[in-house]
Amino acid sequence: MSHSTVITYEEVCHVVEHLGIVPLSSFIPGHPSLVSITQDAAWHTGTDTDPWLWRDRFAGEGVAAYGRFLAGKPLLISREMFPLIRCLLAPSETVADRYAAGILARPTARIYDCIGENEGIDVRTLRMLTGMQRTSDKHAFDLSLTDLQSTADIVISGISERLNEHGNKSGWNSTCYMLADRWMELHGIASALFTREEAKTKLYAWIEQRWDERAVRYLKRKFE
Repeated sequence: MSHSTVITYEEVCHVVEHLGIVPLSSFIPGHPSLVSITQDAAWHTGTDTDPWLWRDRFAGEGVAAYGRFLAGKPLLISREMFPLIRCLLAPSETVADRYAAGILARPTARIYDCIGENEGIDVRTLRMLTGMQRTSDKHAFDLSLTDLQSTADIVISGISERLNEHGNKSGWNSTCYMLADRWMELHGIASALFTREEAKTKLYAWIEQRWDERAVRYLKRKFE
C-alpha cells in the first residue's frame, strides 16, 4: 500500500487513526511505517517535524499506545484499536498468576511490579531498582521488557532527558514505561469487553477495509 509523504505530527496522527497500527520501521508486508511515510531528512533534526520525537508524543498525548507489541518491533497502535489488540495479546492470567505458575521468570515479574510502583519510570532507574544494573543482566532485562510489551502488560510512556549536575542535557534520552492499564486510565480509554474470538472478528473486519491484503494476512497469522 502506497501512502503520501507526511510532514507534520498532525498528519501522522490522521494516518495512525486511519490504519490503527503503524510500525516505526517497515516490517509488516505491504503496510506503511513511520519511516516510509516521512522524509529521511526530517529524522533526528530535533525540530517539531522530527518523526523520532513524535513517537513519544503519541504516547504522552494518548493518541496511540507505543511499544514492542508485535515481532519485538516498536510500533504505534491507535487508541481506538489498542483495546482490541490487547484482547488478543494479553493472557487470561495476571502477571502474578503467571509468575506463581512458573510461566513468567522472576526478573520479569519484578520489573512489572517496579513499573507499577513507579509510574513513568525511566529505564536507568528501573534497572537500578530491580538490581539489574550489571552488564550481564542487560540481555535478561531487555528480554523481560519486550515480553511484557508483547503481552500488552506495559507500554512505553515517553522519554526522560539525562541531565548533569548543572541541569543541562548530558547523554542519550532514556525510555520510560508505564502499566498498560494505567496508561489507558490516564487517557480515558476503556478496556474492550470482548472474548478473544469476538475481538478477532471485529479487528479483522476493521483492517480488511483499510489494509493491503498482504498486511491483513500477516496480522492474521500472528493471532491464529
